[in-house]
Amino acid sequence: MLDQKKTGMFINEMRKEKGLTQKQLAEEIGVSDKAVSKWENGRGMPDTSIIPDLCKVLGININELLSGERLSEDAYNGKAENNMVELIKDNEKTKRENTGAVIGTIIGGVLLCLFIYGITVISGGMAQIIWFLDAPSLVAVLGIQFIILGASGQFYNYFRSFRLVFAPKSYNPEELKLLADKSEYAVSFGIKAILLAGALSSIIGFVMVAGTIGDLSLLGPSLAVAVLTLFYSVLISLFMYVIKGRVHRIYED
Repeated sequence: MLDQKKTGMFINEMRKEKGLTQKQLAEEIGVSDKAVSKWENGRGMPDTSIIPDLCKVLGININELLSGERLSEDAYNGKAENNMVELIKDNEKTKRENTGAVIGTIIGGVLLCLFIYGITVISGGMAQIIWFLDAPSLVAVLGIQFIILGASGQFYNYFRSFRLVFAPKSYNPEELKLLADKSEYAVSFGIKAILLAGALSSIIGFVMVAGTIGDLSLLGPSLAVAVLTLFYSVLISLFMYVIKGRVHRIYED
C-alpha cells in the first residue's frame, strides 16, 4: 500500500524547496489550499488527473511522488515496478470495499423486508400496520429538525449531502471533497437534531398521555404519538448514518 504520510511529507518538502506556500501551489495546479494541506498531512492522495501538473510544478516525476522520495537512476526502475504493483493493490482493495458495501446493503435490505413481513403476519395484516403510522408525528419531528438546521445555518449543507451521494458527477473531484467535508458535519449535526426533535416530541406525547389516562379512547392515540415520534427520529437517524458514511467515503477518496 502506498504510504500517504511519506508522500505528504515529500510534497511538503518539495513545495518549500520551490519557495511556494500551500495557497500558491494550489493555484498553480487548480485546487484549493485545503486539498494541499490534506495531502501534506497524509490524509489523502492527489487525484490522478492532477498528479502530472503537481509533479511538473514540484520538479519531480510521478514515481518519486508515489515513492515519497527522490530516486537515483539505479533505483528508478525498481521503484516504478513497485509503485505499479501498489497501485494495482489499492485498486483491488477499493473494488473489494465497493463489493462489500453492495453485499452489505443487499443483505440489510433482505433482512429488513423479512422483518416487515414478520411484523405484518404477527399483527394480523397490513391494515393493522397502517393503523400505527402517524403522519402528524413524522411531520412534527421533521419540522423541529428543520428549524434547528435552519437556525444553525446547516440546512443547505445537510440537503446537499444527498446530491453529493446520489449525483456526485455534478461536481469536479476537488470540489466534491471540499463540499463533502462540510456536508459530513451538517449530516452529523442533522442526526443530533432529529434525535433531539424525537425526544422533544415524545415528551409532548407523554404529557398528552398523562392528561388522557381517564379516557381510554384518547389514551391509545396519545401513547402512539409519544412512541412513534421517537421511533421516526431513530429510523431517520439510521438512514442519515448511511448518508454520512457515503459522504465520508467521498471525502477520504
